[in-house]
Amino acid sequence: MAESDWIKLALLCLAGAASPGLSWLLILSMAATRGTDVGISGALGHGLGIMVFALTTVFGLSALLLALPELTIALTFLGIALLIYFGYQLVMAGDMPLSDKLTTQGGFIAGFSIAIVNPKVLVFFLAVFGPFVDPQHTVQIQLAMGALAGGIDASVYIGVALAGRALKQWLEGGRILVINRLIGALLISSGAWIFVQEISNFL
Repeated sequence: MAESDWIKLALLCLAGAASPGLSWLLILSMAATRGTDVGISGALGHGLGIMVFALTTVFGLSALLLALPELTIALTFLGIALLIYFGYQLVMAGDMPLSDKLTTQGGFIAGFSIAIVNPKVLVFFLAVFGPFVDPQHTVQIQLAMGALAGGIDASVYIGVALAGRALKQWLEGGRILVINRLIGALLISSGAWIFVQEISNFL
């Protein structure tokens, strides 16, 4: 790819990672309630998930989803279910639906899982990342594209995790519970909105 294409791709990846959404809210809350190490581990896991998504897009996910549109629908509804589940847990408990003794390994797995089933990630890679995919690219270029997307994402979410640490130091425990409940309400609302949009596509 031309240097200008790499710059465009990097800026798009940065914009995608920096735009608040499900992953932002959960990594932020994870760091605030479970500690910075867990939050940063979750950020690294999220970056790996994004890299996997980028590589599968480069190596044929777009073509697969075009051939099997029902797979896109399944992934989208799985993401909606995750949004509503996490939102419900946050609203009811005011706390992250993760173990109080969550290890950094558990945070890594949680971050990876969030990235894989997030509807926003699926839309981003199909609509934004997909046009940069070219079957004539060498394997090295394709791997570099995946590494670029994952590295930028992990860097942004490490920043989000550090913000969660600041949030924990600034807020009292009770206020964090209130913030989490508000986040939960937003997640449920987002899930409901995406669900309505998906249903309207069938009508």
